[in-house]
Amino acid sequence: MNRQDEQLHKQLEDLQQLLKEGGPAVSRQELLAMASLIAEALKRSDTDHNTLLRHDRDLEIRLQAIENSRFFHVLRLPGRFLLDWKGRFGQLLLRSPLHPLYMKLVRPEAAAERYRLWMELERPVVARVLQRRPLISIILPVQNPRQDWLQAAVESVRKQTYGDWQLCVCDDGSSGTWVQEYFCALAGSDRRIVFTRCPKQLGISGASNRAGESAEGEYVGFLDQDDVLAPEALYCFAEALQEKPADLLYSDEDYLTSDGHRVQPIFKPAFSPDLLRCCMYMGHFLVVRKERLQEIGWLRSSCDGSQDYDLALRVTERSRSVRHIPRVLYHWRRHPDSTAFRASAKPFTDEAGLRALSESVQRTDGRAVVVPGSTPNTYRVRWPVPASLKASIVICSRNPRLLARCLKSIRRTTSYANFELVVVQHRIGNTAEMDRLLRGLGCLRIPYAGPFHFAVMNNLAAKRAGGEALVFLNDDVEPLAPEWLGELLAHANRPEVGPVGAKLLYPSGAIQHAGMAVGIMQGAGHLHRDTFGAEHWNWLPFTRNVSAVTGACLAVRKTVFEELGGFDESFAINYNDVDFCLRARQAGYEVIIEPAAVLRHYECQTRKPGVSIEERDLFHQRWEAWLERGDPFYSPWLNRSGEDAGLALEHNCEVRPR
Repeated sequence: MNRQDEQLHKQLEDLQQLLKEGGPAVSRQELLAMASLIAEALKRSDTDHNTLLRHDRDLEIRLQAIENSRFFHVLRLPGRFLLDWKGRFGQLLLRSPLHPLYMKLVRPEAAAERYRLWMELERPVVARVLQRRPLISIILPVQNPRQDWLQAAVESVRKQTYGDWQLCVCDDGSSGTWVQEYFCALAGSDRRIVFTRCPKQLGISGASNRAGESAEGEYVGFLDQDDVLAPEALYCFAEALQEKPADLLYSDEDYLTSDGHRVQPIFKPAFSPDLLRCCMYMGHFLVVRKERLQEIGWLRSSCDGSQDYDLALRVTERSRSVRHIPRVLYHWRRHPDSTAFRASAKPFTDEAGLRALSESVQRTDGRAVVVPGSTPNTYRVRWPVPASLKASIVICSRNPRLLARCLKSIRRTTSYANFELVVVQHRIGNTAEMDRLLRGLGCLRIPYAGPFHFAVMNNLAAKRAGGEALVFLNDDVEPLAPEWLGELLAHANRPEVGPVGAKLLYPSGAIQHAGMAVGIMQGAGHLHRDTFGAEHWNWLPFTRNVSAVTGACLAVRKTVFEELGGFDESFAINYNDVDFCLRARQAGYEVIIEPAAVLRHYECQTRKPGVSIEERDLFHQRWEAWLERGDPFYSPWLNRSGEDAGLALEHNCEVRPR
């Protein structure tokens, strides 16, 4: 603090003391003097703030100059080369007979050790007095169980910190008498336990429905005979229902090894209807409102093996009142006869899931087709694309070499034929080569002579484009899969969908873009960038709902683009794509990432890299509430300071149902 500031501070303290002592006797002149001093202090504060901003901008310019210098690029080349080859070598080993060597190199025990540390640091649930205490009936079908595992499952219910529960058990024709004797003894000592026995086997759905006949609760949860609930599970579900009811709730989970150790957590996003159409990502212990269960007819025996998947699909067809609790509240026991141990352990579950999803899709959109996924118990929905749907592929470019490679790759690789190419020609320097290229490739040319401005250039092209769908593409991107455009348009054509993004890969094969998360990095980041996947966020292969996708490859119906006002021209270079996607979500549209649309992205060839302070500050001001809430499609337990989706050991987030 300089001398002038010290004097100002002293005068303000004197006036403050005068007010305390004099009270109403303080004169008008003294009040005016104080107001003048305050105004001067505020003015000085504004000046200091502006000076700080100016220094930040100067520092930013210097840093960008260093990052974009030829010298810095040369320094980064060896590291980039080694990372690329490490990734490629690892993928080759993974798919070769040397797979055991790869497993030694990646040290899977390191992930288990990190999860063990995470559990030690996990904050306990702090119980509060609940104003609303719904009764939760737990359905437990039993059929020839292993005794110690069944007892562990039952004890996990009896030891719940939330006492308003009911355990409804149905023995589905087990051999021997010990199951009946065990539960009859329990029911005699605890009236919350109700036992029913079926001498003839009904199957898991039939037995669950029979147990459900005794359910008195407002909500019903489904527990497997060899799994375990966390002690605070029912409390967390009841807590999530305090503000408003939900039709379906689910939580995170992990696996129990044969010796009882917890491993491999499965962190889940908030309700993602497109991910649900790919797999039963909600997992176990669904909690469903009994009124909704009765409306849809409980479980269906025709889907035994995937009865919980069928249930989730039917509930969410009629209701989007779905809540995710981001806590590990269910422990799924892994043994040789379970799909937790091996996805193909029960082949009939895959067939049942395919049947359940096919019927669900037929009820909601009869034109779509369901096909098996790449692994057991996963699926793909092929949405129809009318041949009349014309796409305008919009590319902004000032580099003839990049543009030529991009355009030729599109012409050569794209199987969907109904499209036009719209090129915004950034006219700087000698443009003769660009002019010759565009004339030869039959593109709609739009000249642009101002500073590079992604939002302005693309908005200009969108007004001139003749297609019903717009596909914004960087000139340093090239398709790798012939069906890329059709896959994007299939989603963009759905009435509930807004922006659609693709999976973009670096030349090494590592991920450049697979959907974006908000609230990480400098406001938003590319999950999995520079990796081949993540141990604790394994939704990468699936079509799913996300908060945002990159403008390097973004498809959207033209009517939606116009409804949202296009890209906000306040964001010249950065955040315009994320801002557009968040506005789409705010307007009620889904944002989709489609991994079957695969393209190569060389990244930052179209423009210089870097994020300006002004754009970052504007983005944070506009979306502050969204950033503070955290991304619903990203786990709060994963890294926020990086893009690797690694398990974070700093438990400083507030966990709320989503």
